[in-house]
Amino acid sequence: MATPFKRIRLRATPAPILQTRPSAQCRPFSSATPAQASQDPSHDDNAYLDTLASQPGVKYSSTESPEDLRKLGATEMSSLAHRELEQHRELREMVRLAAWEMPLLSQLSKPFEKPKEEQVLRWRYTTYLGESHPAARKVVVDFKPGALPDLNEQQREKLLKLAGPRYNPSTKTVKMSCESFETQAQNKRYLADTIHNLIAEATDPKADSFADIPLDTRHHKPKKVFKFPDSWIMTPERRAQLEEKRTASMLEEGKKVEEDKLVSGLKAIEEARKIEVKKAEQPIMAEARQPLPRGKVGKKEMGQQRGANR
Repeated sequence: MATPFKRIRLRATPAPILQTRPSAQCRPFSSATPAQASQDPSHDDNAYLDTLASQPGVKYSSTESPEDLRKLGATEMSSLAHRELEQHRELREMVRLAAWEMPLLSQLSKPFEKPKEEQVLRWRYTTYLGESHPAARKVVVDFKPGALPDLNEQQREKLLKLAGPRYNPSTKTVKMSCESFETQAQNKRYLADTIHNLIAEATDPKADSFADIPLDTRHHKPKKVFKFPDSWIMTPERRAQLEEKRTASMLEEGKKVEEDKLVSGLKAIEEARKIEVKKAEQPIMAEARQPLPRGKVGKKEMGQQRGANR
């Protein structure tokens, strides 16, 4: 177990007062034992505290007096306590930021504006609020080839053929993503360069136009969208008809109940239970009515009769 050492804490100690102690008494760090350190007059912390307390400008709080500081040698904080104290400081720092700095972020807010027609590329990013996550570097971009300027119909067709399975015929958009690099900026730069190369290849007059190759859309499986008939649409007239049918059916059921024509499930269950109870009582009553057997008596019955006679 490590030997506890004394801790000295001063509050509002000016620089001239700290220099009042002679340089000869300022002991360096050493490996001396507690007994040797106590015999050395230069290691007398009690005398040093008394001299500091007599100096003007040194003030102790109500809970920290020179006597309390002398007793701190036996109650020094452990490394685990220092860690908890450090966590408490970090928590207080975050609370101060939330109380004083975060309300100022409202000054930097901007109203939402719809993307303009010139902004063809739509980027999507993923963030985890400051936490490191492998998916945070992923960047997704989608665009409509029909919205790209300075492209004719043949060039757009070639661009779709070059995009391959990234083209969605239902939405008529091309969607690409990248997470090969460490940062979002690098992945975005790579996607922008890829789109630029696609457009350059589609508009290159010397390259093959792929006019003899049809556009392959077998990779896309459209989702079935079921359309309900117009007669199912709930209109005020249809609601009135449904209400009339419900009231008519309720009146018919009420008449059947009054005339006792409606089969009640509770009555059927009670009658079935009565029949089952009668069937269960019949064999018990039949056994009770049977006379006792006469004739030869077995050993078991003989033992009972002898015990009764005794």
